[in-house]
Amino acid sequence: MARPSDLRRSNDYMSMMGWTIATFTHRGRVRPANEDTIAIDTRILTGDMSTPVVMTTPGNGCLLMVADGMGGHAQGAMASRAVLDYLVAAADRISNPESCAAAIEEANQHLYALMQQHEAALGMGSTLVGAFLSPTALLTFNVGDSRCYLFSAGRLIQLSHDDVADEGSNRSGHRRSHAITQALGGSSFPIAIEPHINVDAPLKPEETLLLCTDGLTDMVADDSIAHALNAANDPIRAVRHLAGKAFAAGARDNVSLVVARHCNARGSS
Repeated sequence: MARPSDLRRSNDYMSMMGWTIATFTHRGRVRPANEDTIAIDTRILTGDMSTPVVMTTPGNGCLLMVADGMGGHAQGAMASRAVLDYLVAAADRISNPESCAAAIEEANQHLYALMQQHEAALGMGSTLVGAFLSPTALLTFNVGDSRCYLFSAGRLIQLSHDDVADEGSNRSGHRRSHAITQALGGSSFPIAIEPHINVDAPLKPEETLLLCTDGLTDMVADDSIAHALNAANDPIRAVRHLAGKAFAAGARDNVSLVVARHCNARGSS
């Protein structure tokens, strides 16, 4: 049995390690503009990146979120940015399992309030997928069809829940339906949402976390995603491989993804 001092040393080590985060977002090959938004802790990322961004964060906690806007390029971009702006400001609540769902519902109501102020934005909406990494737990949450995957021991495990009319997927992992059953906003009148919240064991040094929009998963099969994550020895290479696969397949939608690993995982610096 581990002694209390051993557990303290283990937690101290985990909090000192931190995470390496790589991210990329782009409008793709077909869409005229990028409606996606990414948040890494307090940093908000929008628009088209020419190359992935990589950063390291402290091990005591890291908040990652991806939002896929809907409603036309101006309104969709406004919706995804507004959702993440609101939730970054509510980071203490979104990172707590007991208040996470309520914070997301408040962001949903915030979108409807914005619609009242901007008539052209009526009906705008956004998906949401996010994770809070800490030394003691992995909290994940989502609304809509943007996904969170855990890659562990050679297996790709979907942690998020697809809010789609037909949840069936073919053998490649591609969804058969693109009609989502809930989103933040997305209606001309307020509709409450039921966010999916999961708490799992903390991310291990040999594991990888992937957050992404359907611009990746509709273009790249699950087994190909798993192969890319297994082959890359650090998050930025994983992001480059995955984004490259999405573009090679046509990149018909905006492509946004975040990959996270421990700083010393598989050679990461």
